[in-house]
Amino acid sequence: MCTLSFVPTKDGYYAVMNRDERLTRSAALPPSTFRAGDLLAVYPFEEGGGTWIACNQQGITLALLNWNLPASQTLNKQQSRGTLIPQLIGKLNLDEVSRTLGQLSFDGLLPFRIVGVFQDHQQISEWRWDGISLAVLSFPWKLRHWFSSGTSDEMAERIRGEACRVAWLEPHAGSLPWLRALHSSHGPAAGPFSVCAHRSDAGTVSYSEIAFDASSATFRYVDGPPCCNPAGTFANHNRLDRAARA
Repeated sequence: MCTLSFVPTKDGYYAVMNRDERLTRSAALPPSTFRAGDLLAVYPFEEGGGTWIACNQQGITLALLNWNLPASQTLNKQQSRGTLIPQLIGKLNLDEVSRTLGQLSFDGLLPFRIVGVFQDHQQISEWRWDGISLAVLSFPWKLRHWFSSGTSDEMAERIRGEACRVAWLEPHAGSLPWLRALHSSHGPAAGPFSVCAHRSDAGTVSYSEIAFDASSATFRYVDGPPCCNPAGTFANHNRLDRAARA
């Protein structure tokens, strides 16, 4: 369950993600810098090492969204989807990520979507595993949102999509303050399908913000619902220099 937003900028991009989870799930650890192949990467992680969003110094961001399909109810989960991104974030480009995904076994993995943002190519790709086969989609280098919900992906797409459409009409649409406000919003009402999600047993548990420019990446993180961080302050702040190598 998540909401992911992408906004291109003059010399880079913003990628912002709300992670929605059961409130009984153990809290993830804040972002750290890791060596991934020949690169440095930044991502938050669970105790088992899995993650839902990561970036590397090559200008690549990868984000994982659950895909609420009928197969999710019948497949036998044998491994966590969170293990995928750590295996991919050390790659240098789109071709390497795509090739590695094609070599992995998804047996025992529930349906998922992985969104990849590739600054050097100015390309966005999405890989979709439905429990049987892997499909690949490509999108233009334009503002875009993705939504998932353990209740209904279709409802999340409709309600959150409308909230985003209305927000695009605002004067500063596309700016970081605008993205922070959008990902903290509760229109039309705080609930399971608001962008900042709330329900009795689950909701938005963290906010991740990646800002790339020509020379560096900055990863900011809020441990908790972003609506509880109205001042936009970030205790967790990691930076990657694109010129440095691990």
